[in-house]
Amino acid sequence: MYFPGLDIVLAILYLYLLWKEGQYAQQILPNKSQQALIALLWQLPGFILAGLVLLSLDSFAYYISILVLWDTPAVPLVSLLPGWNMMGRPLYYYSLPLLVPLLAFLYFLPALNPQK
Repeated sequence: MYFPGLDIVLAILYLYLLWKEGQYAQQILPNKSQQALIALLWQLPGFILAGLVLLSLDSFAYYISILVLWDTPAVPLVSLLPGWNMMGRPLYYYSLPLLVPLLAFLYFLPALNPQK
């Protein structure tokens, strides 16, 4: 059974929970560098895949499909983008590599503005 719009709501909920997890990590970790390292290690496979997507010429579709799996919780938000093409590829091909640093930054964001 499909409920239209529920995927968008759940993606937003995922982003909110990710931010809350960053707040919790900010409280228990002694410094920002540890939280930055956790964000980097957590998204390291995504960074590698994004690099392969941006650098590959022959197996572009293979890497982008794996990156879609990596970014699954946030992919419904990509569906809100217009269906434009850039350089012969859909716009979402270029937005998926941007989701990886966005997710890592969203986790690290509470460390930049600590609440006392």
